Amino acid sequence: MAGTLQKEERMILELLRVSLNKGEKIARTGIPGKDEKEFWEKVIRLAGIHAVKSLMYDTLCEEKLLTDALLKSVESSSRITVRTNYRLLFLTKYVTEFLEQNGIKAITLKGAATATLYPVPELRKAGDVDILITEDEACAKACRLLQQEGYQYAGEQLTLHHMELKSEEGISIEVHGLLAEPFDSQSVNQYLKKLLPEFDKHTVRNDDWGFPLYQPSDGYHAFYLILHMLQHFLRAGFGLKNLCDWVVFWNREVEETEKEVFVKMTKESGTEGFVELLTAACVRYLGLRRESVSFLLKRHIPEEELEEFMKEIFEAGEFGKSENNRMVVMRGTGIRAYVREFHHQMRLNYPKAGKIFLLWPVLWVKTLYRFVRNNHTVRGVSGREILKKAARRSELVERMRLFESMR
Repeated sequence: MAGTLQKEERMILELLRVSLNKGEKIARTGIPGKDEKEFWEKVIRLAGIHAVKSLMYDTLCEEKLLTDALLKSVESSSRITVRTNYRLLFLTKYVTEFLEQNGIKAITLKGAATATLYPVPELRKAGDVDILITEDEACAKACRLLQQEGYQYAGEQLTLHHMELKSEEGISIEVHGLLAEPFDSQSVNQYLKKLLPEFDKHTVRNDDWGFPLYQPSDGYHAFYLILHMLQHFLRAGFGLKNLCDWVVFWNREVEETEKEVFVKMTKESGTEGFVELLTAACVRYLGLRRESVSFLLKRHIPEEELEEFMKEIFEAGEFGKSENNRMVVMRGTGIRAYVREFHHQMRLNYPKAGKIFLLWPVLWVKTLYRFVRNNHTVRGVSGREILKKAARRSELVERMRLFESMR
């Protein structure tokens, strides 16, 4: 994953640094003028890919960096973001209140809960409604009740950690029964399953929108953000918006007890290395205050490793959508890592049959067939390209020593 950040990538990071931190000023040295139309078009296009265009709008207005026409396009998309966010917000309100009236506690994940950490909450782009219901029976009941209210299952359910329903407008409501898609470590999966009751106990009321939302307390909120990023990172990847969430989360007062809870969970889940790398990258590039997160930074991470991580983030785009040859990443670089990941994919594809040892050979063949077919017909790339990309990304993951404390 060699290579340095491009000029337009560094420009986006600088714009986001200023946008996420009130009172900061842009470093104007070497900034292209408005006449550099191609450069600024690249910046705005890339910001759109990462769903952070609206976050930069105020800064772009204040700094007068764009032509009127290009700024107008950013304003237009930002208005759409705001309108969409309000639709999602009131849908979140309706769904959580409806379930509460039926005796079901729904915990808001990300979305409206995380947006309130931003200088202008409405400008954090969201795409769906995520709620967590920690008991299996209550989760199934919630889905039945929502169906009775007119929400429909969104076709084939491709994940194991949530059920996706659609409103009449086509907005997705993801009802989470687990904290994350199962990882390739059974110890981690068991640990996360045991954590569910703790998430239920540690909720707080958020009235920032003018009505109550119930969300995880800070330590659990931070841990969920990490799990969300990690599961996407180990698949196709995640983009800049998730790093922005991390910056605004920690650039505020967080109680020591909540920090201790978060650190405890990262140690117990073996995610410390991932947390440290992305935190250091946010300090280096996005204005996360070092003094706020010094307790998470235990080692010096070389500049080239941080740049390599950021290059990976830029290549991924929003949830890995920017490249067809991004699919998975292994926790290691040897043949053992490939075998472990292949077996893990089989278990994800066939969760029930995969529990039967005698069926494994048949399921491995079926998984390989699905892998080859999807690459050819859906992604239009070869399996070799995907494995080559995965091997490059796995070198970065290997240095994180992911899940090693769970062994």
